Parts: sequence; C-alpha cells; structure tokens
Amino acid sequence: MILSTWKQVELMRKNWPMFKVLQRTRWLVLWEGVLRPLCQTYTVQVLLQREKNYNKSDISPIPQVTVIDPLLRRRSEDPDDPIPHHYPNQVHPELPILCLYDPDAREWHPGLAVARTIVAWTIDWLACYEGWLATGEWTGGGRHGPVE
Repeated sequence: MILSTWKQVELMRKNWPMFKVLQRTRWLVLWEGVLRPLCQTYTVQVLLQREKNYNKSDISPIPQVTVIDPLLRRRSEDPDDPIPHHYPNQVHPELPILCLYDPDAREWHPGLAVARTIVAWTIDWLACYEGWLATGEWTGGGRHGPVE
C-alpha cells in the first residue's frame, strides 16, 4: 500500500514538527528542517515525489534528501577523495542527493513513512559524514562506493 502525500505530511508533522512543508501537490511534498546528529547543525530538504515506474503502469514515490546548509564538502586532508554514498544531483550539482538505502533491496518502499525512516536514516548518514570528515573512514556501510 502506498501512503498518500496527505498521510506522509501528517506523520511528518507529528514526528518532526520542526520540518516545514515548502511545497505540496498531489504528486510531491518538499519539507525543510534542521537536524543535528553530532557536532554540526544541518538544514536539509526532503523531497517525496512520484516517479513513473517504466516496468509497471503505476507511479511510486521516491524520497530524496539534500543538505542545503552547510554545503557538503570533501575532506581537507584529501581533497581528491569524493564525498561517500551520494548520488549526483543533475539540477543542482552542489547539492548531492544522499544515498540512504538500497533501492534494489527494497529497504524503503512507498508503504513506509518518510518520518519514521528517511529522517532517521538522514541523521545516521550525517553522523557517518561527520565521522568521515574527521577520520577518512565511512562507517555507514552500504554497497556502493563514493560517487564523483
């Protein structure tokens, strides 16, 4: 079962009241909020938009998270080492899309609440990012390596 955008907004409001809806239509919801996993405070945007599934005739929502402020950066000790576990953002290259789950393993699906999965996974990703900045080691797991 796919949770409606209305239900996703309701659950987000209940679980993360500091996240505000910036845009909402029948096909998408864009939230913005502040998270502080360890030392740094981050402003993030969570976009839940419906995307055409070309293998089927339905449309399923796909969540995407970007860090708006501060911009993600490479380690100063190794500036050639790319930021781990992200997807390139074709529209805004300076705002990579966080790799929070394995889509092939169906770790997230349209029946799950963004508020109960994606936001918590974002906090975990940001904590791993802070660790990576400090040590150069990515502790978050995952199956793919860094993406340029």
